[in-house]
Amino acid sequence: MKPIFILGMILMVLLLAVLPAAAQESPPPPGRVDPGEAIPLGPFIFSPAIDLSWESRDNIFFTPRDTVDDTIWTARARLLFELPVLNSYLSFCYTPQYREYKDFDLEENWSHFVDVGGVFEFSNGLHIVPTYRYVSGMLETREVDPGGELMWGDRRFDKNDAGVRLDYWLSPVNGISFEGEFIDIDYDGEPTFRSFYDYSRQWFGAAWLHQLSPTLVMEVWYRHGIFDADTIADFRDSSTDEITVAFRGKINPVLTSTFEIGWRATDLDETAPELIELGYDDYSGLAFRGGLSWELGHQSDLDLDLVRQDYPSGYGLNAFYTHTGGSLRYRLQRERLFGHIQFGYWNNDYDVRDVLTGESRSDDITEIGVGVGYRFNDILSLRASYLYQDRDTTDRLSYDVNTFLVGLTVGF
Repeated sequence: MKPIFILGMILMVLLLAVLPAAAQESPPPPGRVDPGEAIPLGPFIFSPAIDLSWESRDNIFFTPRDTVDDTIWTARARLLFELPVLNSYLSFCYTPQYREYKDFDLEENWSHFVDVGGVFEFSNGLHIVPTYRYVSGMLETREVDPGGELMWGDRRFDKNDAGVRLDYWLSPVNGISFEGEFIDIDYDGEPTFRSFYDYSRQWFGAAWLHQLSPTLVMEVWYRHGIFDADTIADFRDSSTDEITVAFRGKINPVLTSTFEIGWRATDLDETAPELIELGYDDYSGLAFRGGLSWELGHQSDLDLDLVRQDYPSGYGLNAFYTHTGGSLRYRLQRERLFGHIQFGYWNNDYDVRDVLTGESRSDDITEIGVGVGYRFNDILSLRASYLYQDRDTTDRLSYDVNTFLVGLTVGF
């Protein structure tokens, strides 16, 4: 009863904070607030929400055998403030999250997410988009390893991710853009098996922008990145250069593009040249990311997301792995009923064999999911979902897991 009691107390406290004014992982950064789903609060508009979920998972550690099943309760609050200024805005969002397992004892139950950002538009054609994201978490492994090599990790980490993009239109159809980003990952304690390591990453880029139509922009990018791993993994230090072409915006009234494709090359620092004999090599090849969204009839849409690029590795003597694949997701929003069906497949490919077993590694990752929900009124909704995940690779790193989830959301 302890988890239920704790979730109940959190719900009561947050409801007391929210109602007088109005009535699995890491949450995505918030977008611009819909004024119809917010509360005026002085010069700000305030969009609060509380999310409670019950989750049953039959393999909580993502292991190939001797699997452990458990029940997980999660409580999450979202406190989103936005300051509109003419055609610009500044936003701040704080999301505390409490997670409790029925049997497994987590060392730390709380995770924290802070997102600060905005859009600033000026009459001379300058467009500035600053962003900052802070995460203090444990099990939110996609925050440190977006390619999906690491599935389970219970070491606390702090992530700081700051970036800015500047667009300047020289004419009605041509412009230039500059962007920069800095990411820093800092773990508590020493690295262990199946865990990641401290690192920092920097990106700088410049682009030519061309307005292909009133709703579609072509961007031709050159980017340079620097990856600096912790001392224990410094043979993974690298620099990356890429040239890509992106198409962003509406191709037609029902088809939207965020797709970017080009060539990417990662040069590894030769801090451990003896590893070359084991197959340690640089990466170069086709790269793409983003996708297409097709608005169907009956308030539904079909989203295709694709990716191919290299990511830093934490496996054996591999400096990186190549992540290739994509997902297809159908979403329905009809009056108060909403739902989704999704399918995803990715391959993570490695150059260097396992030094312990001599096996080569190539992961085939599959995800199949379905969900349905119902919005009872403007601030109350209930949802249920099922997700199947499978990784087919070397014996000791394969797994499959089934997850059932029921969630209640109070707020906008």
